[in-house]
Amino acid sequence: MSAANLLDFLGVLANRRDILEELNTKAKDEVIEAAAKLGYEFSAAEYDGLIWPLEIELAKKRGEEFNEHFPLWHLMWGRYYLEFVAEDLLGSFTPAELDQLRTADRGSADQGSAAQGRPG
Repeated sequence: MSAANLLDFLGVLANRRDILEELNTKAKDEVIEAAAKLGYEFSAAEYDGLIWPLEIELAKKRGEEFNEHFPLWHLMWGRYYLEFVAEDLLGSFTPAELDQLRTADRGSADQGSAAQGRPG
């Protein structure tokens, strides 16, 4: 369920400029702690495991290489990374594409629960 939590939290940030501005200058651990306090729990590893592949996928969608010359890095100039992720990166994917990530995450959580004999 962590991908869903992360995507939902980033959606909140994209729509709540006040929260985004408060968290922009915080370290990743502080952002994750703030997300948990708002009810969106995920780890740093889960964040990296979702966001980095999304950046790579975005480059593929644009037909570009994901490297130090990736043209979208220019969007980040003068901006905070969290702002880029919440507003630009997620905004580059359709709601259906983001829902697929949520569904895939729920499926893996259900499989893990079933393997441990717990309901999903």
